[in-house]
Formats: sequence, structure tokens, C-alpha cells
Amino acid sequence: MIQIMKTEFVKEMEMIRTAPEYQYAKKLLKERADVIKKEYPSDKPLQRMVINDFCDWLCRNYSFSEYKCNLLSNYACKLQP
Repeated sequence: MIQIMKTEFVKEMEMIRTAPEYQYAKKLLKERADVIKKEYPSDKPLQRMVINDFCDWLCRNYSFSEYKCNLLSNYACKLQP
């Protein structure tokens, strides 16, 4: 029983710890998307590629769970033209 509670506590703490990192990653992704859209306003495929590549890099850099990577990827899709 104690082991189960301890495991649940560790999972909750991990989620709390990564929440600020996830919010910061979203902010970085939004900033990168804004910059790339200004630099290459007519090149939509390049914009999509840069946004997706940066999203993948953020997921690897912050070692996000698959769930958070999917959330960030969905957010990246909303940023694309």
C-alpha cells in the first residue's frame, strides 16, 4: 500500500516539475513560429518544416513524455499556416 502511494506521489511530482518546462516550450515554439512566418511569409512548406523540427527538438531536449510531446505537436499544428 505504501509503495503504491509512493509511486503515485512520484508521478504527481514529475507532472508538476515538467509543467513549467512544458509551458516554456510552448512559449519558445510560438516565438519561433512568429519569427519564421515573418522571415519567409510566402514559403508555407518551409514554415511547417521549421515548426515541426523545432517541436521535435524541444521534446527531445526536455525529455517530455509521449503525452506531452503529442500535446506540443498538436499545438505546433495550430501554429502552422
